[in-house]
Amino acid sequence: MTQCKRMARGGGGFPFRLYRAAAEGNFTGMGNGDGYRFEAVTSQRGEDLAAFSRDYGKFGYCSCLRWRLPSGPYRDLGRDGRAAALGELVRAGQPVGVLAYQDERAVGWCSIAPREGYRAILASRVIPQIPGDGVWSVACFFLAPQVRRRGLTALLLDAACGYAARSGALIAEAYPWPGGPSYRYMGTRDLYLAAGFHDLPVPPGYRPVMRRPLPGAPEAAATSTRKPPAPAGP
Repeated sequence: MTQCKRMARGGGGFPFRLYRAAAEGNFTGMGNGDGYRFEAVTSQRGEDLAAFSRDYGKFGYCSCLRWRLPSGPYRDLGRDGRAAALGELVRAGQPVGVLAYQDERAVGWCSIAPREGYRAILASRVIPQIPGDGVWSVACFFLAPQVRRRGLTALLLDAACGYAARSGALIAEAYPWPGGPSYRYMGTRDLYLAAGFHDLPVPPGYRPVMRRPLPGAPEAAATSTRKPPAPAGP
């Protein structure tokens, strides 16, 4: 069994638990006069995700595994291995995210999945683990150059939240860009505020965390005021 398959089945980094069957189907939106179609990435859409990875090198370098794997396995896989590992997750039935299509070509991506599937987020010393059931994390956006600055990110986020809700999620959780180019792909606070997310209290030294309750969630589910312990000193 290859290293990629071991990870998709629970060895070397990925927890292997098939969550409630992820929703399939499309979510349609319009942005600046351009029609977009949004599709959950299931096994039927795996080749579209692979093509997106090949077409856009910056996305293909990471293949959206930076937050799904601990640092060591992430480095060890290399670029090609990371792309293969993402494909194995899709074939194994794991939720990974949503693609945006224009003229039948994938032009945008939002990574959203159950929080427990993002091993690096769970292990992070700067992203707090705030209690909550049914939490799905919004971890990454990537847009093709020709569709940037045209309102697509907000549409992708809304489609991703709809996908999560239809898959049984109760809360969408995000970790907005705190400054510096390395984290811009995680979205901005203004983006999330406009989409109905709100800030959660976190201790000094932690990254911002925002949540949006999804249909069916109890009112208190996304409004926890419990703070995680402050980061340990040096």
